[in-house]
Amino acid sequence: MWSIFITAGPDAIDTLSADLWEMGTAGILEEPGGLRAFFDDSAIHTLNFPPGALRHESPFEPAHPPPLDCDPIFIGERFFVAPSWVNDPTPPGRFRLTIDATSAFGSGRHESTQMCIEALEQHLLPGQVVLDIGCGSGILAAAAHLLGAAMVVSCDIHHESVRSAQTLIGAPFFVGSADSIKPHAGDLVLANISVKVLDLIAQDLQRIAKPDGLIVLGGFIHENTPQNFRPHKILKKGDWQCWLCRPQDITPPESPPDFTSHSQQWWL
Repeated sequence: MWSIFITAGPDAIDTLSADLWEMGTAGILEEPGGLRAFFDDSAIHTLNFPPGALRHESPFEPAHPPPLDCDPIFIGERFFVAPSWVNDPTPPGRFRLTIDATSAFGSGRHESTQMCIEALEQHLLPGQVVLDIGCGSGILAAAAHLLGAAMVVSCDIHHESVRSAQTLIGAPFFVGSADSIKPHAGDLVLANISVKVLDLIAQDLQRIAKPDGLIVLGGFIHENTPQNFRPHKILKKGDWQCWLCRPQDITPPESPPDFTSHSQQWWL
């Protein structure tokens, strides 16, 4: 197990935490002046942290198992989310999403995930094609499938996220990003990732959405919103926002991003 300390002020803690979960952190501790993120040996080799910034952590076995966050939660009007070990019956009229905590971001307990699911409830029409960019655990893809999408295609640049998502739903997943998807492929495009990446891939999000399609953006707080999009509707939960945009609401960056190496340091 390895850890790295990242300096961050109070206003950046929520955004940085979301970014670290997307990267596959095994856990996060808030320390004075920032966050310490923990990564297992297999994950640390896929990241581009400076070697001198890493600290090796000795294995720790607690005397008693830590309590599990096993309380089911409701999302929107139609979803009931619970870990696999919870036997509570699914309430009438709701879909069950069985999500266990993994290294992939997307347990359903974060505001950004909840707002994206609520946007799906409100705007996804049965028979439409959904593209999930930065799928994490696959929870949004699973929700879209249950809501009647004809096809859901999801991608993530993290191998572990794709592997985790494939266990949740039998739908197409691939390791990569939006630049691998053909133009005008999606009726509804989901991108619940960091604000910096959203601005970098704005042109690809515009390209892969159908001309009359909907683009749902999540993963950012009100003090740090995307610059290359103009929302026609904004959902809010606490400090977090979810934007609904049309392709014509996007102003691509002047220089196309270079994703040759899929850098893991996009939070900087």
